[in-house]
Amino acid sequence: MPNLVLVHWPERQALEDFNEIARRIEERAPEIGVLIAESKNDDPELAEKAAQKPTVVVSMMEIRRFRVKHGTIFEGKDLPKSVQYARYRAAGIPVPDWEVITPDTRLDPKDWGPYVIVKPDLARKAAGIVIKKTGRVRFAAPETYPEEHPGRTSPMIAQKFVYTGRWANHYRVTTLFGRTLFAVRCEADHGFRPLESRDGFAGAAGVGGAPVVSNKKSSHYTLAYDADVIALGEKAHSAFPEIPLLGHDIVRDADTGELFVLESNTRGDVWLLSSGTGRSLQRANGFDLYSQFDALEVATEALIDKVRAVCGPES
Repeated sequence: MPNLVLVHWPERQALEDFNEIARRIEERAPEIGVLIAESKNDDPELAEKAAQKPTVVVSMMEIRRFRVKHGTIFEGKDLPKSVQYARYRAAGIPVPDWEVITPDTRLDPKDWGPYVIVKPDLARKAAGIVIKKTGRVRFAAPETYPEEHPGRTSPMIAQKFVYTGRWANHYRVTTLFGRTLFAVRCEADHGFRPLESRDGFAGAAGVGGAPVVSNKKSSHYTLAYDADVIALGEKAHSAFPEIPLLGHDIVRDADTGELFVLESNTRGDVWLLSSGTGRSLQRANGFDLYSQFDALEVATEALIDKVRAVCGPES
């Protein structure tokens, strides 16, 4: 009889969610004992209890203080975009062409198009992302960036620009061990000047005047049910088998219809069912992420299957 330890982050997931998942697991798979720990607390008593049996630890985000004596651990971890892209390619997942910008970098518009996205290898909330003319992309020494710019501590990457339509948009597919909990489509506020074509930045209040990042505070979100997008999100999870919870940003080229994964949130702070950010998002856009695909039921089945896969069905 194995143990499953769910590691809780109070600021990022409602404890009620984990309690309900535990109840469902114990009802459906009584051979699995479910324990709930808190990431920031050292809990020797719980760790000792977990040590009595084969144990699987699942933490949506990176564990702070809680530790077990033994067990298989799955936890979120911040991975640089360059690492993600290499993993996508190895797994056969479509990702736009990209290159780490070095002193020798020179990009040919014939191969990359007239504009490219330049962004930090490691950053959060779209920080440091800009659109540039391809021929003008050059290496900049870290110390030349402004004090708070992520380029001071992270390499910069050039990525081929994917034109998603007049207003920038993307899909976010959130998966737990490769199963979709919920999926949304995000589109930039129509108050911004539209981008009429993939090379239409000239005159749009200068390069960068039309938004290329769609997840702004004023953006509009809707529930997404596109089967191809969801399938790609689930496939993208296969590139990160050690990370339980992922949020995949996916775009569709407006001219060709091709889908690409731009990046995945590997930190795991994407439990939008009950986080403060997630609740605000649901209120503002008038939808319920719990009910879209029955997220807690999906989570229950995904966790049962993972414990059985690690420990064996008869453990």
